[in-house]
Amino acid sequence: MVTGRPGIIHGSRTMLMQTDDGQITEPYSISAGLDYPGIGPIHSYLHKIKRVIFDNVNDEEALEAAFRLTLLEGIIPALESAHALAWLGKHQFRKDDVVVVTISGRGDKDMDAYIKYMETRKCKKRIIDTNTPWRFI
Repeated sequence: MVTGRPGIIHGSRTMLMQTDDGQITEPYSISAGLDYPGIGPIHSYLHKIKRVIFDNVNDEEALEAAFRLTLLEGIIPALESAHALAWLGKHQFRKDDVVVVTISGRGDKDMDAYIKYMETRKCKKRIIDTNTPWRFI
């Protein structure tokens, strides 16, 4: 986990977001499914043995990625999945790499967040650049 350290929550020792004195902090994410202060013990172990990489994506990056997918493919992703899509745009891949992202959930449940973001940005036309390195097949 990017900002976590070992701690105990719900009877499990895992990586947690916490203060210096061990109090669990309240995380924030525009996505209700991502506002948990820790990760499961198996993910913590996989991180420890360097089998997984954890990284972060902010809300604006996730929203931009969601709009890009909607514009290019007509799919409205759930905000949880939009965070994974945003991660793709932050990393370089080799030409022969194959990356699979499963779009889970329903983006229609997040329409209020999408609309609020568009109003905040005072969007009138396209809000994103369609000149993207992503190639959907």
